[in-house]
Amino acid sequence: MNRRTTGAGPDLSALSALLGESLPAVLADCRRHTGHLTRVQPARGGNVSHVFRLDGDQQSVILKIRSSRFARIPELRTDPALIADERRALDLYAPTASAVFPRVLAFHADAHAMTLTDVFPDRRNYHQHLDERPATTEEMTRLGTALRRVHEETRGIRTQIRSQGDVWFRDHTFDFCLRATGHPVLARACEELAAVPGQQLILGDLAPKNLSLAGGTVAICDLDNIHHGWPRYDLAYVTAHLLIHHLRWPHHLHTLVNALLCAYAGDEPQQRRPASEEHLTAKVAAGVILYRLSGAIVPYPLAGPPHLATQYKARVLRLLDAGDFTIQDLVRAAAPRRAAVS
Repeated sequence: MNRRTTGAGPDLSALSALLGESLPAVLADCRRHTGHLTRVQPARGGNVSHVFRLDGDQQSVILKIRSSRFARIPELRTDPALIADERRALDLYAPTASAVFPRVLAFHADAHAMTLTDVFPDRRNYHQHLDERPATTEEMTRLGTALRRVHEETRGIRTQIRSQGDVWFRDHTFDFCLRATGHPVLARACEELAAVPGQQLILGDLAPKNLSLAGGTVAICDLDNIHHGWPRYDLAYVTAHLLIHHLRWPHHLHTLVNALLCAYAGDEPQQRRPASEEHLTAKVAAGVILYRLSGAIVPYPLAGPPHLATQYKARVLRLLDAGDFTIQDLVRAAAPRRAAVS
């Protein structure tokens, strides 16, 4: 089935190719919220699912469809039924008050499709903003505070999210992100992560493409990697992305990273965390940095001269080779005295 509307109506051919005979039922659920459908556009963001923004004369919704292959990396296979795991996660996170998560408006298990509220007020993700400008300390304070509160509000949830089992998914996720370089320090970090106390529900993929900080709020989408793990993994993950997105503007990093870390800590600085946890946080961040900048499996587009990423990868590898280090060491490696600023 390859359906294309005529006249001024939206082009539905991409949806038809993905949904087949399920298209009418899925569109009917969307129209209950959009009203008369005026536009269908791919939404920029994730690699796994096909994501569209559907506009109508009432409001817009997000339609997420998972197929047997990654949407942006079709050579990678996946199980489309895993979209049900994200649906379970969204149902758990929707009641939290500290950040805005999409609400599930309709779910079609057979079509592996889910209709969601559109939580990005300016219709752009934070990655798109960071392609154009540095982050602000106010944004980092807001993000760190929201992440801390989300972790606090979900600390007691013991519901298993993953259909394969949360422990299996945790190990698979760490393997995918941290073992990609083959560095022995990161392999040992995976073992440390599995053993650290305080395992709880974590987001798992707090990248700028899955965030909106527009309109004075914090909105988080794409909960496809949620599982039970170490909460500071989320902090390390987002810090790693903050670092690589500011290689063009290294003079901002000290202030921005401190704002994020202090906001996440809240009142905790009065009671210093164990050095082993600080070192593990830094190792996770280093692993994510190398994973993103290598782009060997999952490409990660970054604005700015490529040589900055190449130089930073080399400095991060030297830190891993030298022994224990901290997030501040990663900041200094991104902003050496002779760093080029564009």
